[in-house]
Order: sequence, then structure tokens, then C-alpha cells
Amino acid sequence: MSGDDGGPSDRPEDGRRRETETGSDTAEDPPATGEPTESEESYLLTYAAPFLGVLLIASGIPIALVGGYVVMQDTLGLCGDPDIEIRTLEDGERPASTVGDLEYDELSETEQRALREAIDSPLEEATVDGEGLENEAALLEGVVIEVDGQEYYVRIASLNSCLEAEPLLFPIGSVAILVGIAGVLTPPIYRKMAGFEERIQRDRRR
Repeated sequence: MSGDDGGPSDRPEDGRRRETETGSDTAEDPPATGEPTESEESYLLTYAAPFLGVLLIASGIPIALVGGYVVMQDTLGLCGDPDIEIRTLEDGERPASTVGDLEYDELSETEQRALREAIDSPLEEATVDGEGLENEAALLEGVVIEVDGQEYYVRIASLNSCLEAEPLLFPIGSVAILVGIAGVLTPPIYRKMAGFEERIQRDRRR
């Protein structure tokens, strides 16, 4: 009798226990927070990827600028042949005691042509065309040159030298910037994908 009474009395309790366990299991399902599920992958994509992306952007910008300047400097006229300027000297005048003399015949044909153009120019300046600058060191310091009995102080006003660098720097820098931007955008994209995956898995368990 006692055994028969105990059996039926336990059944409602077992049912309630199973319902409680089922309800607790349902309540323990984690919500889709959008956070990554694996810690190592989360650390890599959340911190390492954007950090490397910032480094790539920071290094890619100057590289791309230098490469772009090298490609465009000739087209835009940002560099070219050197310019010389002259100043007519009075009798016995010396610009400085350290300034030396240079004979007109020692100049190359290109330098002679530029000197005469500067003498005839109201600006007293001229461009040394081509690669005929043979007395660059002396002209950089400034020299006194006598032309047709008149002395002139002649010096290089601007070298206008072109920047020498590999043209491939521009595409390399551009690629580095694009990859860096992708690295910076990785964490939010990864969180959205991880949250979407968690929601799908939770719906399947239901």
C-alpha cells in the first residue's frame, strides 16, 4: 500500500521538476550580443587587426605622397633645370673677400648662353637648359665673371632638382592605405557577423 501510494505521489513532482529544468535551460540561452565566440579570434580581430591597420595607414600615406610627387613633378613643372642670377658690379666692387673669379671661357656653352640671357633680362635671371652645368660647385658659391669688360657676380639661384625615388612607391603606399582601412573596419564587421551567427545557432536549438 505504502509503495503504491509513494509512486503516484512522486509523478507530479517529477513533472514539475522536468518543467523547471526545461525552463531554466531555456532561460540560460545566451542572448545574441554580437560579441565574438572565441577569445583568441576575438583578440586578434578586435585589437591586432585595427592596430596593424593604423600602422599601415600611417606608413602608407607618406609613401604614396612621395611616389605621387615623383610621378607628377615633371608634368607639373615642379622641378627642372637650374636658374642663375647675376648682379652688375661697380668698378673695383667685390661681393665678398672669399668670392673667387671664373673666366668666361671656362664656362660651358650652355652656361655662357644662360649668362648672356641673364645679362639681357630685366630680371637678371636665366635658366641653364639641359645638362650643361659644368661649374655647379663654383656657381653655387658665387663667382665674379667678366663679360665684354664688365664684371658680374653670378651664382645659382635655384637648382630645381627633381626628387629621385621609385615610382612604385605610389601604388605600394595606396595598397597599404586600403589594407589599413580594411583592418580598422574589421572589428565592427566581425561583431556583426558573430552576432548573426549566434542568432542562427540559437534559432536552430529552439
